[in-house]
Amino acid sequence: MNHPLAGRAGIVTGAASGIGHHLAQAFADAGARVALFDRNAEGVRAAADSLARDGLGVAVDITDEERVEEAVLEAEKELGRLDFLVNNAGVRHQASIVDHDIETWRRTVDVNLTGTFICSRAAVKVMLSQGNGKILNIASIAGVLAMSNRVAYAASKAGIIGLTRAMAVELGPQGIHCNAIAPGVIETPLTASYFEDETFASLIVENTPLRRWGQPSELAPAAIFLCSAASDFVQGVTLCVDGGWVAGKGY
Repeated sequence: MNHPLAGRAGIVTGAASGIGHHLAQAFADAGARVALFDRNAEGVRAAADSLARDGLGVAVDITDEERVEEAVLEAEKELGRLDFLVNNAGVRHQASIVDHDIETWRRTVDVNLTGTFICSRAAVKVMLSQGNGKILNIASIAGVLAMSNRVAYAASKAGIIGLTRAMAVELGPQGIHCNAIAPGVIETPLTASYFEDETFASLIVENTPLRRWGQPSELAPAAIFLCSAASDFVQGVTLCVDGGWVAGKGY
């Protein structure tokens, strides 16, 4: 069996469920030791216990700067090293701009963008001492294309793409790789409402050249690639894993 992440260890945030849990499982299957971060303490420990390879479940709110610093050091100590960080944790809210209250805006940006920055900064401190490491940010095609009724989400995901590029330029000379994945519509509990709405489900299919939506497992090969030695000359890239949505009609 191919194990492209054999001997590597790292962190996946937002890993108690959904895409984060699927990525943690795929990384473990690829040979890595994984620390799962999530604010859901019970859920993240259960998710860690479910991995084929021993996982570490860590309860942490990624917007809590002090706790993130502690958790990253805890993971590095337990795992013995920190080869990768996958910034997956995020929230989404749909509303028109006039109905989008300021607290929801701030929470969305705080979790999606500031949380990515906080976790990345903590991981970079460890990676600099090692002289290498890979950071993978989970953005969204909503950060590439304009989508209605998602101002905070779209702004935060576009910010993640910009943050990825900025970190890639700054940290590349020091041996740290920074890239991103921009998923299209992926079927998870977070997007369940999309598929319950027949009109919107049809819109997804119509706008995706492959004529279907994606599954969490279909993000794993790209994520593993960007955290493995196979991507050692890839830097500052945002890879759209979207069935062709961005290349096609848009929204």
